Amino acid sequence: MKKLTANQLRTFSRNLDYFFNNATDEEIAQGKRWYKTANEICEDISNIYRVPTTRVAGVISALSPRNKWEKNIKDAYAVFAAINEGLQPEEIKVSTFHTNKFKAFEIAKGNKTITWDSQKTFSFVRNVGELDENFVTVDVWHLRACFKKLIPSQAIGRIAYDQITDLTIKKALKLGLKPYEYQAIVWVSCRNNLTR
Repeated sequence: MKKLTANQLRTFSRNLDYFFNNATDEEIAQGKRWYKTANEICEDISNIYRVPTTRVAGVISALSPRNKWEKNIKDAYAVFAAINEGLQPEEIKVSTFHTNKFKAFEIAKGNKTITWDSQKTFSFVRNVGELDENFVTVDVWHLRACFKKLIPSQAIGRIAYDQITDLTIKKALKLGLKPYEYQAIVWVSCRNNLTR
């Protein structure tokens, strides 16, 4: 999926409306809180270890594959603590793949950064680390909401990613929401409504 047609964008817009309109009050509240809570965690680690919040968000992102959120956060604290104590990646255990643990260490040390080449990951880092309203984390659940069906993890082209981001930002601003709040509300609603 490289570039979306006007018809596809209209369909995606209707589907996003569907999940937003079907969100319960609790799902809306949960979606509005999600990124703020994640950012507070980044701020906490940032203050303890004197590193930028975007670096913390990068570590969280690196540790996320096949990792539950609670474990992901625990692992992020563990990586920064290990580096502070002079430990190497192989000296600690985390709940994701070894390659991701080594990547997290490199990000935590400031030797590696997540760039715009990885649009979803970069957007996640900007959203979680800085509450940046110019980016939208178009993850598999946002794509499932756009398609209104349980699609497998799917790569999308840069242009399509930008189109979905622009669409999401416009919809959020019309509702008086921050784009990351709207995306999180849709994510919660889609996750709950597509798996029932």
